[in-house]
Amino acid sequence: MERCFDYSKGKVDKTNKKRIIFINRMSYLMQEFDSTSNEVNELIDWLFCLSEGVPYHDPTLDVSKNDYNLKPLEYINRNRLIKQVWNNDMHLYSYAMLLHEYNYWSNKDVLTDIIKEIYFRLDKIIHPSDGSHRDYEDIKYYVEVDYEDEEQ
Repeated sequence: MERCFDYSKGKVDKTNKKRIIFINRMSYLMQEFDSTSNEVNELIDWLFCLSEGVPYHDPTLDVSKNDYNLKPLEYINRNRLIKQVWNNDMHLYSYAMLLHEYNYWSNKDVLTDIIKEIYFRLDKIIHPSDGSHRDYEDIKYYVEVDYEDEEQ
């Protein structure tokens, strides 16, 4: 699997130790959830490695070969779309939102760049678009539950 990003020359502002620890812990938690996007997974790995101060390692997981059985984008009418999203991407989006809001104005370093990239890539995965660049009027999230068959 080839690398999509190279932040090896990026500089981390280490003046705020609590910020680095927070980003490191959040990125560690985010690594527990694989996204449907190889790029997002790689960015999370970069975020962890740079906040941990260790060299980046190439990921071994290639999620492009997985079949998530997600339904295609469904058009209800001209103004309403429904998109099925994998639950890990929703978890990652909530972490990315938290990181983005916490970090957005505080520093301008490579960690901020990676967080912004993760946030906007997950935003595209989560929110459907018809390509018209219109503003969203409302966003609704649904939960669908599948139960296992009872064993007889």
